[in-house]
Amino acid sequence: MRVWLVTAVLLAMTLSPVLNPPAEYEDSAAVHRSNPLQVTLSSTSGWTTGGEEITISGTGFSDLAFSNVSNDGLNHQWAASNLDMSDQAGRWNAVSVDSNGHIHVVQIKDGNYEIRHSVHDGTGWNSVKINDCGNTYCWDIHMVIDGNDGLHLAYTTYTSWVETLVYMNYDGTAWTDQTVSSSAHFGPIGIAVDSNNRPHISYALNGADQCGNGLRLASYTGTGWSHSNVDSGSNRGCESAIVIDESDNIYIAYQDRSASKLKIATDKSGSWDSYLVDTGSSPSQLYPGYMTSMAMDDSGQFHIAHFDEKDDDLRYSTGTPNSGWNTEILDSSGHTGRDPSIAVDAANLPHIVYHTWSGQNLKYATYDPGISDWKISTIASNGDVGEGNSMFIDGNGVMHVPFNDATTDVLRYATKSTGVVVSNEITVEFGQLGAVTGTVVNDTTIRMTTPSVVSAGTVSLTLVDKNGDEHTLAPSFEFIDQNDLDGDGVANADDDCPDDAGTSTQDQVGCPDDDGDGYSNAGDAFPNDANEWVDSDSDGVGDNADAFPNDASETLDSDGDGVGDNADAFPNNGFEQYDSDGDGVGDNSDAFPNDASETHDTDGDGVGDNADAFPLNAFEQLDSDGDGMGDNSDAFPNDASETHDTDGDGVGDNADAFPNDASETTDSDGDGVGDNADVFPNDANESADGDGDGVGDNADQCPDSEAGAVVDENGCQVVTDSDGDGVIDTDDRCPNENASEADEDGDGCLDDDDGDGVLNDDDDCPFTDPDETVNANGCSEGQLSVLDTDNDGVSNLDDQCPETPADVSVDATGCALGGDGDEEVSSSLLESFFSGEADAVTTTVGVGAILIALFGLLQTNAVAALLPETFRWVQVLRNNTKLTKEEENELAYLQSLTQAYHTNPPELAEELEQLRGDLTARYTNNEIKKQTREKLMTLIDDLLASTPDQLKRIAHNDAYFGLAGAIDTEDRTQLLNEKLAMAATEGAGSVASAAPPASMATEPAVTATGTVKDDGYEWLEWPVGSGDWYYRTAHSRAAWTKWQ
Repeated sequence: MRVWLVTAVLLAMTLSPVLNPPAEYEDSAAVHRSNPLQVTLSSTSGWTTGGEEITISGTGFSDLAFSNVSNDGLNHQWAASNLDMSDQAGRWNAVSVDSNGHIHVVQIKDGNYEIRHSVHDGTGWNSVKINDCGNTYCWDIHMVIDGNDGLHLAYTTYTSWVETLVYMNYDGTAWTDQTVSSSAHFGPIGIAVDSNNRPHISYALNGADQCGNGLRLASYTGTGWSHSNVDSGSNRGCESAIVIDESDNIYIAYQDRSASKLKIATDKSGSWDSYLVDTGSSPSQLYPGYMTSMAMDDSGQFHIAHFDEKDDDLRYSTGTPNSGWNTEILDSSGHTGRDPSIAVDAANLPHIVYHTWSGQNLKYATYDPGISDWKISTIASNGDVGEGNSMFIDGNGVMHVPFNDATTDVLRYATKSTGVVVSNEITVEFGQLGAVTGTVVNDTTIRMTTPSVVSAGTVSLTLVDKNGDEHTLAPSFEFIDQNDLDGDGVANADDDCPDDAGTSTQDQVGCPDDDGDGYSNAGDAFPNDANEWVDSDSDGVGDNADAFPNDASETLDSDGDGVGDNADAFPNNGFEQYDSDGDGVGDNSDAFPNDASETHDTDGDGVGDNADAFPLNAFEQLDSDGDGMGDNSDAFPNDASETHDTDGDGVGDNADAFPNDASETTDSDGDGVGDNADVFPNDANESADGDGDGVGDNADQCPDSEAGAVVDENGCQVVTDSDGDGVIDTDDRCPNENASEADEDGDGCLDDDDGDGVLNDDDDCPFTDPDETVNANGCSEGQLSVLDTDNDGVSNLDDQCPETPADVSVDATGCALGGDGDEEVSSSLLESFFSGEADAVTTTVGVGAILIALFGLLQTNAVAALLPETFRWVQVLRNNTKLTKEEENELAYLQSLTQAYHTNPPELAEELEQLRGDLTARYTNNEIKKQTREKLMTLIDDLLASTPDQLKRIAHNDAYFGLAGAIDTEDRTQLLNEKLAMAATEGAGSVASAAPPASMATEPAVTATGTVKDDGYEWLEWPVGSGDWYYRTAHSRAAWTKWQ
């Protein structure tokens, strides 16, 4: 039964022109073509020996072609694989291939009776459920693919009260299903589509008999289904298979079980007619027509595979409906031939797959024309295989066979090539010279091989189609003799141009010669001029007409002097050829052929007459100054006012006051004495100065004055002191300024060595730098900051009382401290402490008195022979700083900076340079005083020059930065005396321990940087290497706390 479906599918594909009637099925006489056909040839020429492949390109070739079927001669083998591994897949199945080469299989799963669709797109199988049977039990399924690749399938369902025919359609996107009939006999049916892609289903009408109650046909009209009776009667119409030909004639093979007959019905006559295909001699002898599968070949021959229920054999019947049928037994080896599926290949040869109960195998039978007999082989034999099967042969001659494997309950798939090769061909005539068979590759391409012909020549091409009609092609074709390729009568061996016909004989043989002068066009400089063929100098004038054939610059010589007209300055004068200077006079006649300004030299002196001032005097040529005297005779050729120099002194006689005296030329004052000998050349009254005092001898009243003496207008020495400062005017640098009171160097000027505008006698700072601003005493701010005139420890710059007497205590402004009571206490304390009475100090005064005495000492600068420890604190406390608050702040910051970076000198240097720039900017903006900037700059320079070890010591030394106080010279002397006194008092072995230096007691600056630990604190060893540690909260700027 499944075989019927496959047969119907195969027939539908074989008769595909019916489904989509193309132009090629029209009557050839109705096909309109241009005459001749407009085509393109890949080559329009070839050898007379033939064998060259030519391609013809155009349209409509498929209509003209005839088919040629052959076998590739290869031994192809079956290849099997799994298709659908779902449980009990493929109990009934159908297969087909669409126009894209995709393989489609529809199937019914046994057990749950699920309808499934599997497709192979070239990469693998994909299987999905598309429907449920809906009525408990489904049987058999058949499918066909239409011309638009739409899928059509049909199957029957069964329950105890109704048997249904179901149709499904897939439009490329989704599946739809509908009930075609609710009175269909349960069993195999057939389906096919017509030229409009409308489905037609053959089935048996439901009835009490096993084969139904008559054959019926359901046809889709486009809006619904119509049903017609094909063969009415009991126990007939089952096991049907359907085929529709190219004219939409329908053919149905079916079983008439009432008479044990296999029959075929067709509507070709316009009504339904039935014909006998196979039967026994009596109804009980043979039971043919079970599980029918049918296919129709290209010649209209039908092929039917069916099972004989009586003898359990595979039978094959072939023929046409209204002619004789031939039936033969293909396989009778046991119980075999069940569920056959048949298809025919392009050679119209049948191929059948079927199931055998003997061994439960899937077998294959095909007719082999080589042996004129059937060949039978086994496709699969492992278990119970092949009870459900189907077959389809695609356009490439490949067989596709899905089959059920009941042992593993899966659907499998086998494939094999039929080996049949179909080619479309056409006859191509080359005029009367020959003809070949061309291959029609497709509707637009024909390939062929040129024939061998006896003679060269150009012929027209003609296509002879399958009906014998001739179609002339527009292009012609030229056959070329390989011995004379260009056909010019000169054999290739002798032809210099074997591919180009020609008549040349001189330079080449057998080459084109357009002007017929015997020289080939390629070798003829003038291919269109029979009188010329060579142009040796390539000047465009043939050698025959060229007076200078080897000189490209010349072609004519009009005067025949051997010089070409182009180079001949006088082409019509045979005596002249050149005019080198272009003056219009030929070189042969020109005395100066290279000088355009001259042509004659009358006096023969080598200078042309035009340039010769004396053209008739060979001894003179030039008169540069135009005075009428030739340059050769003129002592002054460039001076028109002079011609002679009698004394040879270089001054012309006309201008020379002494023309005969070479030592003199001028007498400016006209006194008869030449200027060179005249001491007073512009004074006619004087000419000599015997004593050299600048007064002429005639007027000099003191003719013997000393050399270098200053004299008056009479030549006598002058001793005048105009400003009365004791320095005569001749030596006085300031002759109008009396500098007698302030002239230390005797130069007659007031002395101010530093040029600050304050005389040396009044200048307290006589060496002030240039451009410094000074006060009335000649001192700048910088100088004042280091001067302390009253020696009170406060610089003049900050001293508000600059004249404080000696030994008076002052405050920070340099003024004396006030209060009589303080003086009295200070005096009494001095007397008590300097008396040497220790008992009185310790028993009467007490500790309080000692402290008062200490502070008194600090205020009065007193010195006493105190106890050693007490004396040291006196020394510390008395170190009163003399820094301003601004200086203290800046120095404290500089010390903090040094402490923070002294371990990293490069980074410290960078910070110091930045501080230097900041100080300058602040000074410029009047934010700090000049003396503050200068102090800081000095320290910065020192720090930059210090070594790392020096920086380490400096960083914690307050005294270095002036923060521990400073002591002047007088105080240092006094302290030295106190230390000596203390040493005498203590004795050699009683030296007390000194207090720790201030720098060692100082805590780290807040700017100092330590190491952050995991405990959340920042730790710092201070000083480095001391073992003393300080801490504070991490990442804060809080003061450091010493860790105990």
